[in-house]
Amino acid sequence: MDWYSSRDPEWKKQLIKHINAEREITNERVPVMALSTVDVEGHPAVRMVSPRGFVGDGFLRISATDSGQWTSDVLTFCTHAQSNKVRELVNTNEVQLVFWLPNVRVQVRCSGHAHMLFHPENPNYSTLSLDIRRRMRPRDGSDAECQGRRDERRESIAAGGPVEPDVCGEMDTEFIREQAYLNHSPVIQAWYAWPAPGR
Repeated sequence: MDWYSSRDPEWKKQLIKHINAEREITNERVPVMALSTVDVEGHPAVRMVSPRGFVGDGFLRISATDSGQWTSDVLTFCTHAQSNKVRELVNTNEVQLVFWLPNVRVQVRCSGHAHMLFHPENPNYSTLSLDIRRRMRPRDGSDAECQGRRDERRESIAAGGPVEPDVCGEMDTEFIREQAYLNHSPVIQAWYAWPAPGR
């Protein structure tokens, strides 16, 4: 989460500005955040998680052909598939995040909806579970041009014409999920194979 685009929403710009100021003092990669969910009995449940960055930024490219031209306001984190938070988010995806940045004396709180990117073989997998395409934006402001190219590509496919590569960023959600996993250290990667946490 080193930088942002001029096209990003103001809250993302401010969050990154404060995180970068904190990192200058602490030399930490990215501070942890508190994630609050609602448990199956309707009570709040909070735990610390490590944000992985925003989809489209840094290592979280949207496909193997993405060269960094996309940005979004979709903040990500990874979790063990059998953790309590997964069951809670399947039940209701309303969440709140809190970053506490003690050295710059800033608390940032965000409310929203979490969307889980499951492996296609997971019983909770749904192509509708993560619809971030509408949250992606070209960094250079070429939204209208890209929409026109996508429409032409769909018409060509529907008419049985050639399938040209989508240079405007058809998203590969499995690629995003794999990059988030592969960017972890070997120790953390191994943790995902351990027994379910908290049990």
